[in-house]
Amino acid sequence: MTKAIRKKAGNRAPIKRQAVVIVHGQGEQRPMGTIRDFVRVLWQDNPELDAPAETHARPRPVWIVPDDKSGLYELQRITTPEHNGRRSDFFELYYADLLNATPLRNLWRWIKRLLWIDPGYVPRHMRWPWAVFWGLTIISIITALAALLALPRLFTFDWYEHFLSPAARRGHVISLVGLALIMLPKFIRQLAVIKRLPIPLLIFVIAVGVLDSFGWNLHVVNLMLLFWLAYLADTLLLPYFGDAASYLSAHTETVQSRQGVRNRGLALLKALHDDPEYDRVIVIAHSLGSVLAYDLLHILWREVGPTKDNPPGPDAVAALRAVDAFVASAPKDSWDNANVAEFQRLQWAAFDALRRQKAVGEARKSGWKVSDLITLGSPLSSAEFLITDGAEDFARMKAERVLPTAPAQNYDRTHGAIYADAERGDAAHHAAVFSATRWTNLYDRFDSPLFLLGDAISGPLAGASRFGPGIMDMDVEIHWGRLDWRIFTHNLYWTDTARKGAPPAPHITAFRAAVGLERS
Repeated sequence: MTKAIRKKAGNRAPIKRQAVVIVHGQGEQRPMGTIRDFVRVLWQDNPELDAPAETHARPRPVWIVPDDKSGLYELQRITTPEHNGRRSDFFELYYADLLNATPLRNLWRWIKRLLWIDPGYVPRHMRWPWAVFWGLTIISIITALAALLALPRLFTFDWYEHFLSPAARRGHVISLVGLALIMLPKFIRQLAVIKRLPIPLLIFVIAVGVLDSFGWNLHVVNLMLLFWLAYLADTLLLPYFGDAASYLSAHTETVQSRQGVRNRGLALLKALHDDPEYDRVIVIAHSLGSVLAYDLLHILWREVGPTKDNPPGPDAVAALRAVDAFVASAPKDSWDNANVAEFQRLQWAAFDALRRQKAVGEARKSGWKVSDLITLGSPLSSAEFLITDGAEDFARMKAERVLPTAPAQNYDRTHGAIYADAERGDAAHHAAVFSATRWTNLYDRFDSPLFLLGDAISGPLAGASRFGPGIMDMDVEIHWGRLDWRIFTHNLYWTDTARKGAPPAPHITAFRAAVGLERS
């Protein structure tokens, strides 16, 4: 960075107000069901924001006010008091309602694609989950066929007489005991201690009782397995994988839902970007929401970023050229932490120059305001498997700038992200969003056949074979519960799992550092 740029950076206007946009993951989320937990961990219970002599009660206060940016009356904005000269407003990008009615045809088409994909396209870390997916599919088919073939015998058997026979009484007692342990605490407060028993365990007891009542008849066992698979499909497959099928798969039936989700997200980000009160926008995205956030930032950059249709001012051009100069001198494929840290410092300088850029009539819009993208448990780590048709297709789409990378792909052999337009002067190309937006990725992947340990959905995003070496990957190891469990940590990135009175869990410290509410 030149001395002139350093001098201007030292005199820059401070960030007085910022917006934090939370993009939830897949599933039947409730409006405002996720954002409160993010506010608590980032603001209300965050000791890292304390000044040395500052004393105040926990949790820090917040205000819930109407959200006039999202366009949904179900949502509210959570705003903080001014702290160290800065206020933060938290918004939720809610989209579950737009993917709620996933047709079975969409889901089946997506499942069929995953099943019949070329095994060579499956990344190493997804091979065990993919194999288990195949196994469960085969079990489901066999179970359904067995139930279908057994129908004639099931209709001719005297189930009523067997159910009333003395041999069935023991099973009846077991089932009734399990049912009583579930129901009684709901009506008798004195038995509330029973609620400590896990509900799945009690349901298992009831199932054992039913099977014992019918003498462990294999047909009954098969039917119960079939009902269990149907229950999982209704509670897990459709709500969670159905959302993925509706957004990740570009087919005739999914275009409308994908367009609706993107329109809502883009409207929120543009409203924040165009509001002169906001100096900075931070996007935090979990799971499927990280794919949506990635797409939205690409679209937003094309519409309001410093492209040839909205050319940047001199300060922004200098800062963006500094990013290009560093990328040209850095190692091509793999960067160490020092390289990534320097890259992110220059990205911040470019963001800072752009956010101070004011609109000039119709010739130039206000500058870029999104400083950071933080992804949590992102399936983008399996992009070649979930989004494109293998590694070659993934590499081609990055080279063609269909998929933005960090750092950005070069405009041509002689230009980086910045090039000289014949009519408008210096400008950034349409896929250079990560020249001015830092990308930090938190993941907790456990590469093992025991893929339920850690977060199999997540993974690293940095590297030439992924989304570029300029992403700050943070491998956080999440433990929870008294026994320090590592089972399925996908939804725990914003949950402080440390014991009461202990320092914050390491993954929470890493998350807070990535967001940097008071970064300047």
